[in-house]
Amino acid sequence: MKRIVVIAKNVWKYYTIEGRNIAVLKNINIYVYRGEIVCIHGPSGAGKTTLLKILAGLERPDQGEVIVNGYNLSMLDEDGLAALRSNVIGYIPQDYGLIDEFNVYENMEIPLMIAGLSEYERRSRISSLLEYMGLKGKENIKVKLLSGGEKQRVAIARALTIAPSLLLADEPTANLDWDNAKRVLELMNRISKDFETSIIIVSHDPRVLDFATRKYILYDGVLSELK
Repeated sequence: MKRIVVIAKNVWKYYTIEGRNIAVLKNINIYVYRGEIVCIHGPSGAGKTTLLKILAGLERPDQGEVIVNGYNLSMLDEDGLAALRSNVIGYIPQDYGLIDEFNVYENMEIPLMIAGLSEYERRSRISSLLEYMGLKGKENIKVKLLSGGEKQRVAIARALTIAPSLLLADEPTANLDWDNAKRVLELMNRISKDFETSIIIVSHDPRVLDFATRKYILYDGVLSELK
């Protein structure tokens, strides 16, 4: 029986704009199985990043609940949510979330230091991931000197250092040409199979849908599954 890693139930999110409450997410319901790739497609301003941040525990819904790996996020305080992101949830923002002045190794080491791993454990895990991601030999290069495709692979590698059950990627192909975008999506497909990681991708590019196990459209705050 497939294990469900993520469930969002009846999620609503409002923002106050010019004194008016505007619903940016409207009664969102979604579930994701272990090892599955789910793509949520929609135009800019549809609420994709907001939904991803709620699933990551970076924002809280105004109504509804989110359960990740059995943890109800509404029951966790900020420390509990931070601990979940250090051990269960890998989050890749659209701008990669890397520190340009740090080298590849230093960027990948940050989440492992936060998680309290020893220097030996950090070195071992980073070395394995550099090999897996095709980044071996680039560990001492500053991030600002890398290409867009290389930065995206480093961002994915850093998210994988904690061996997450759930990987959330915000527009992972937005800054790449299509050849590099396909390589990133093929890599995510391999990650979902090799590590049984559940992956949620949000993207404005409809071509990304071809790489998903299940597909959704988010438009004007309403989420609909494509059959």
